[in-house]
Amino acid sequence: MAPRSSWLHRDTTVAATLERRAARAQQLAEGAADAAPLVFAAGLYRAQAEVANALAGHTLSGALDEDLPGFVSALEAIAGFAGTHGPPGLRADVDAYRSEGADRLRAWWTRSRAGRTDYLARALLRPYAEALASSGVSPAPPERPASGPGACTRCGGPAWIGWRRSGSGDEAAQRFVGCAICGSERLLGRIACAACGEGAPDKLAVFQTERHPAVRIEACDACQRYIKSIDLTVDGRAIPEVDDLCSLSMDLWASEQGYERLEPSLAGV
Repeated sequence: MAPRSSWLHRDTTVAATLERRAARAQQLAEGAADAAPLVFAAGLYRAQAEVANALAGHTLSGALDEDLPGFVSALEAIAGFAGTHGPPGLRADVDAYRSEGADRLRAWWTRSRAGRTDYLARALLRPYAEALASSGVSPAPPERPASGPGACTRCGGPAWIGWRRSGSGDEAAQRFVGCAICGSERLLGRIACAACGEGAPDKLAVFQTERHPAVRIEACDACQRYIKSIDLTVDGRAIPEVDDLCSLSMDLWASEQGYERLEPSLAGV
């Protein structure tokens, strides 16, 4: 099934969806035992919303070389926030970005578009990628696009979060994955590894805890990778990529078991 722009974008602007994510992160932070990742996410989303607002007045071609001059100065909102409020490693990345300039963004966009290779570049260009998806513009794929059934066929980005949403009528809940770069969503079979497509049930492990009843680690013993999935039938207010940050202990546990997440969360794990 072809990807479609995120359900968050429908009938609103990209900037508004980023502000909505910021509000959700702030709300969750108020009752969280470890609020730091959520507070950081809220600030990052607000900075990205500033960039999205700057992009709103531009007609985008999908060719970064053509589009970037029109919004590169606005990216300082994100770089400034990350450089001030991010962990030491991210602050060092911001210093490097300010030295390398737009060449770093062009290289990342052209080669991989994965946060695993450059978290900061993903954060900087996500508003641009979401603006493209929201307007139906598909950029040229990168040299090394993500693979597997969860990969985004719109921008070549990897899946980074999954969710289950009620089907129509008596249908069982449907399984979706969201792109880490442009936010597009795609329907994924209920029994399939989002990374390699493995469909043998005995190789697809699911892990849950009573502490986070709406969250599942969906792991594959064939490729040793996993995706985290949020059940929206448990809490319809959840925004998967934000609520993901409330269960980072599950990611740490999965790593200890030898599994690697398809794409790092906003917390970098």
